[in-house]
Amino acid sequence: MRFLVIGGGAAGMAAVSKAKRLDRNISATVVEGGSFVSYAECGIPYYIEGMVKDSNDLIHYPLSEFTEKRGINVITGKAVTKIDRKAKRVTLSDGTSLEYDKLLIATGARPRIPPEFAGSGALAIRSLESGIEVHDRVAGAGSVTVIGDSILGMEIADSIQKRGILVRIISKHSRPLQVLDDDIGADFLKAISGKFNFEFDSAVLEVKKVDGSFTVTTNHGKHQSGLVIFATGIVPNSEIASESGIRVSDKGLISTDKMLRTSDPDIYAAGDVAEATNLVTGKPGWFPLAQVSNKMGRVVGSNIGGVETQFPGSIGTTLVKILDFEIGLCGLSEKEATRNGYQWSSTYIKAHSRAKYYPGGSEAWIKIVYDKNSSRLLGAQVISRDNGAWRLNVLATAIQAGFTLDDLFFDDIGYSPPFDPVWDPIIVAASVAKRM
Repeated sequence: MRFLVIGGGAAGMAAVSKAKRLDRNISATVVEGGSFVSYAECGIPYYIEGMVKDSNDLIHYPLSEFTEKRGINVITGKAVTKIDRKAKRVTLSDGTSLEYDKLLIATGARPRIPPEFAGSGALAIRSLESGIEVHDRVAGAGSVTVIGDSILGMEIADSIQKRGILVRIISKHSRPLQVLDDDIGADFLKAISGKFNFEFDSAVLEVKKVDGSFTVTTNHGKHQSGLVIFATGIVPNSEIASESGIRVSDKGLISTDKMLRTSDPDIYAAGDVAEATNLVTGKPGWFPLAQVSNKMGRVVGSNIGGVETQFPGSIGTTLVKILDFEIGLCGLSEKEATRNGYQWSSTYIKAHSRAKYYPGGSEAWIKIVYDKNSSRLLGAQVISRDNGAWRLNVLATAIQAGFTLDDLFFDDIGYSPPFDPVWDPIIVAASVAKRM
């Protein structure tokens, strides 16, 4: 069998590696438009910060691991420009072509830069190449403007500030991190007051580069900046699928079944370019996250290798560190619960992260959203300077398992003073919700 993969990111390399492990006789080829395969995209902010000293440390495996040890043909620096489904052939950017029996589209996503600013010289990050460019250019920038208050925008701003460089964050909202509900999001803004230079309720009117420096014009006025970085969302790279007649959703995501097959049974899709089931709502969703992409790739590789496997879906579990805050969210926010027709309620509590007499603790903020009628958990958000990440992961597991408030209250969370109080904040949140 000839297995061809378009895209050498997490999904693509996980798929081809799994397929070859299951069946060494598969002829496997990966075509990657960039220069690198199998790297830690989520580590790019730490490289920009300087915590990771060498960009090569973000590469999971050298190319020889795939080509020599795993027997995979890897082509870099060439893009696939056309899929001929009838002939089962793809055309590359250099005019050459490759044939396939089974094909995986794992083309990922690209930064969403408003078209009016596409030629402004501003940068955006979605690949190791772009991360290296930002890292190098930040050093001589003097000041940086980050447009966007998203998780990535805040990560980038935090990373650059830690290098001692002035950063201005342009936000069209009244607070950062719109993925958080208003109550916990407002508290986060208070907690970081004075730590970042925000320009809220701001609309970018012009970004102009002259002699290596930028003039940024917003409805608040003009300012100079050595570098401008957009962090205003991403767009799935699904055009090659839609142009070949493969079904694509109105959001531009490639539609798949549980085995991650597209509308063409010989073509699969995985990673940031593909739809996946939202495990809370049961509806199609989008989860452009590293852990999801890797698992989707593993599912495709298993199916190619002869072991039928389904991808159940995701609840979008997300973790990020900004300053010394551990921030996490999963499942549905209040707004998402409303959009999906739930009669919901929520509970938001603040409690100590460890036993009060044990040094090093801090306040943990726990937000849970649940169905009023069934008391089933729908979503969770956590912010803490201490042990926030593991608490979010406990809540994520509970949501995926279909826990109710009773289940969460009686969850047998371990207790020890260095890690949590005897009444863990998660249990307190469930208890408070049960009283409402």
